[in-house]
Amino acid sequence: MPQHAPLVPIAVATIAGVLLGRCIAAPPWLVLAIGLALAAMAAAPGSSRRRSIALLLLWVCIGSLRMALWRRHPDWRVGRVVPPSWQVARLHGLIDEEPRVLPGEGRLATLRVEHLRQEQGWRPMSGRLRVTLAPGAPAVQYGDELLVEGLWAALPAASNPGQYDARAALARRRITGRLRARPFDGLVVLRHGRGNPMLAAVFRLRRRWAQELGRVFAEPQAGLLQSALLGLRVELDGPLKEAFIRTGTMHLLVISGSHVGLIALALELLLRLLGLPWRVRLLLLAPILGGYCLLTGLQPPVARATLMAWLVLGALWLDRPISWLNGLAAAALVLLLADPMQLFEPSFQLSFGAVLSLLVFAGRWSAWLLPRCTWLQPAWLRRYAVASMSATAAVWVGLLPMLLWYFHLVSPISVAANLVVAPLISLLVLLGFGALLLGTWVAALLPAMRGVLEALLSAITACVQGFASVPGGHGWMGQPSWGFLAGYYGLLALSVGARRVGWPALRLRLAWLLAFSLWLAVGAAHHLASSRWLQLDLLDVGHGDAMVIRMPGGRTLLVDAGARRAGESVVVPFLRHEGIGRLDALILTHGDEDHIGGALPLLRAVRVGRILTNGVEDDTMTFRALRAMSRALGVPWQSVRRGALVREAPGTRLEVLHPPPGGMPGGGNEQSLVMKLTRGRASFLLTGDLEEGGLPWLLRDPASLRAQVLKVPHHGSRLGEAGERFFRAVQPRLALLSVGERPGLPAPQTLHALRAAGAQMRSTRDCGAMRLRTDGVRLDVRTQECGAWSYDSF
Repeated sequence: MPQHAPLVPIAVATIAGVLLGRCIAAPPWLVLAIGLALAAMAAAPGSSRRRSIALLLLWVCIGSLRMALWRRHPDWRVGRVVPPSWQVARLHGLIDEEPRVLPGEGRLATLRVEHLRQEQGWRPMSGRLRVTLAPGAPAVQYGDELLVEGLWAALPAASNPGQYDARAALARRRITGRLRARPFDGLVVLRHGRGNPMLAAVFRLRRRWAQELGRVFAEPQAGLLQSALLGLRVELDGPLKEAFIRTGTMHLLVISGSHVGLIALALELLLRLLGLPWRVRLLLLAPILGGYCLLTGLQPPVARATLMAWLVLGALWLDRPISWLNGLAAAALVLLLADPMQLFEPSFQLSFGAVLSLLVFAGRWSAWLLPRCTWLQPAWLRRYAVASMSATAAVWVGLLPMLLWYFHLVSPISVAANLVVAPLISLLVLLGFGALLLGTWVAALLPAMRGVLEALLSAITACVQGFASVPGGHGWMGQPSWGFLAGYYGLLALSVGARRVGWPALRLRLAWLLAFSLWLAVGAAHHLASSRWLQLDLLDVGHGDAMVIRMPGGRTLLVDAGARRAGESVVVPFLRHEGIGRLDALILTHGDEDHIGGALPLLRAVRVGRILTNGVEDDTMTFRALRAMSRALGVPWQSVRRGALVREAPGTRLEVLHPPPGGMPGGGNEQSLVMKLTRGRASFLLTGDLEEGGLPWLLRDPASLRAQVLKVPHHGSRLGEAGERFFRAVQPRLALLSVGERPGLPAPQTLHALRAAGAQMRSTRDCGAMRLRTDGVRLDVRTQECGAWSYDSF
């Protein structure tokens, strides 16, 4: 083992054990028996190599044992009885986290279940549920003991590619179900104060600070300060949030490990100015950093950074040389032994990956860059600029595949943005947190600092928006393959250890060039192979519609965008997951909110060539906002009616069948666009929200309706006798239904009529997102049921 960092191989072995325990659910007694045998081998006399191998394998067993014990935690009991769909439940339990306010939707809390009401009476139960309390429900706080009635169900899986998997994220915290308390459901607070008294006091203080920030500052400044100073999850203004994401500065806006380093540096300078001996400074720094960690609500990034800071302070106190790799490994060991599922948290991976990247690359690049920037004066500015650029570049080089995997973002502008924004955010955190802390006793301090903090916030937002508008400053790429990840990190490891393995610089450059050429060749071959396919992705947006159409040759269309929340959480993440940064056209079949609401976040995130509509101007807030936003962005509008050819590619047609040139009497769904997409022998009929009143006009030309695939009108609602004639005219082999959890949909009569027409049916509620591909002869269908793709052919 390396003597300078003996904990590194131990940490690696423990990580391997956690991964092994995640893949293989071995019983704890078996893992324990193997571990005891390995411990005996490590302690027995013999060769040092054999004992070292036995010791490392012992740590693999320790990691596996910790994972096995995590799997058998009592909190999993409630997950075994929670129903798959909504049912009435009565529960007794404790609020074990600080509730979060959802604007317009009530509160979001976590309930630790202690008893469940069943037919036989109250039954002891253990587990955790995510609870949504409707507006008007009694206000609950951390530590409140409740009796609550509502609807409960299992957590849904992510049903779209690129969608945030909330079920997996909550399961890592042993939250296995959801409970919805409606306004008319019963909720009684039996008593207060059953939680940890120290945490309860911290949460009260944080609520007080959040309210004070909301009172002194207007939005969006109040939200920015609540996020940067307290780590509260607030809804930022859409364009501003997008600007922080594009410039790679979002990590500065949320509480992270860098805040701990900033607080520690400021305190060290202050205590040094006071003339305190260095050991006294160490004694004061440790509890103050622990207190800051508590005040942030024990957020995992801050807890990780505080633990690492304590390890460094301990080494300094013991007069031991600081091995940063050893400290990083020790922090990982402690955190994984406390909670092995942290290994699978993106924040854990990115935090430790960022620190490792800084340790490996930043010092080397800073030493190389500093003598080449002598033109930058004064010297302190040169040192800061070189250190900042080296650190940002090191993090991006070390984390590039992970950032592509989780966020699909490449942001070269982040090097310059962090150089400017990071010191402004640091000053904001120091002044703002100091004003909050001292303002607890001096009420006039925070209002007195308002002008300074607002000026800092204005400078930060102006800088971020300026950097976000730089052409070519950022780009979106699809999720990388496992082969790309393995090849990239293999070459990176080879680059770091090139001297040790005897590779000259020229050979290393040739290896990178060869890998880059191979990557380009594979990408070109994949693009060429996929260019002959017509591909449709029907996304699961709940009650609404959203379909992405990729034409042969590369043009991309989006038919409807779902409701606003679906646009933010489903449509935009899907496009980024697929590496789609531009839409040639956005087609809005009609003006209902569940079809056009998602276009608002979409326009902020993706470039759109034009917007096609049925020509009806709806007088709704969403429609007017969409009009105004597209006008500001310079996106043209065009109305299309029957006979219009929307986009023609070689062998592919997308033509409009409805509404007629003169429109339909009335409005709303009867004016919905109906389009037919054809490639070779494969055809798709896309019907929007057309209802019974609009079908007779279409049935005047039944031959034009024949299609292999039908997107069923209006989420499968009842279409009467006209619907039966319509389905017989279409004669679909496959019928697609875009439905959510709204009761009564799809209508039984519609399902019966589709079966009578000989159609197989797939719904987004049951199958999740659906991907259809055709070359004009064969039709392949993939569904994302239960989070995994399944295949079928027609």
